[in-house]
Amino acid sequence: MTYTYLYVPAKFWDDHCERCPCDGDPESAMCREVRRSGARVFLHGNAAQIECLRSDAEFYAEGNVDDCGPIVASAKRTLEAIRKAIDGAVNKD
Repeated sequence: MTYTYLYVPAKFWDDHCERCPCDGDPESAMCREVRRSGARVFLHGNAAQIECLRSDAEFYAEGNVDDCGPIVASAKRTLEAIRKAIDGAVNKD
């Protein structure tokens, strides 16, 4: 199985973890936290787990929540981290 490794903002990751379990088996839907470094979290996940995180971040980044400016900003940074990690994995081949 192929895994993607990436750093994401801890603020969005912690919020995401509090709101999940996602539909179905939470273990299979969630990326794995490898370590924390300041305000960032190093994760790894398979394609389905990354997609679950991306989908959640996209929902928040679009402003579909009230009075959550810091989470919206963190969700946008999470999307950028996912894009970079996926682009980097694609460009390595």
